[in-house]
Amino acid sequence: MADDDLLRVGDTLHLGKADWVFGDRSMTVRVSDIRYGLDDADSPVIGVLATITLAGRDGRMAAIGVYKCALTRPGVLQRHRPPNGADHFPAAHP
Repeated sequence: MADDDLLRVGDTLHLGKADWVFGDRSMTVRVSDIRYGLDDADSPVIGVLATITLAGRDGRMAAIGVYKCALTRPGVLQRHRPPNGADHFPAAHP
């Protein structure tokens, strides 16, 4: 899988403590913006701005570093699928 396809705005991430930098708890987030690391093959981390959807802090924004290797494990990444087929969240780097 190419890094460009690894993560998109709108994706939901079900993260364990070991899946994100300085992780102190498991949490579920929705990716709002991709800040760094996606276009750098040498970076082990992708920096994202995300909305917390499950972790006792629902609705809050967080800037987190997500380990790329975590995104390839089953159950971590849930790809956003628009109901009408239109992609309102295109790939971060076309």
